Amino acid sequence: MPRKKQKLTEQPDEKTIRKLFPKKVVDKLKEVAHEKDNKD
Repeated sequence: MPRKKQKLTEQPDEKTIRKLFPKKVVDKLKEVAHEKDNKD
C-alpha cells in the first residue's frame, strides 16, 4: 500500500525549501546564510 505524501507543514525545513525553490536559489540562500561563518 503506498504511503501518503506529507503535507508541507509536516516536512522538515530542508525538504520544504527544496520543493518551493529552484536549486540555484537554494544554493544561494545557503551561501548567504553561512557567509559570516566563513569570515571568522
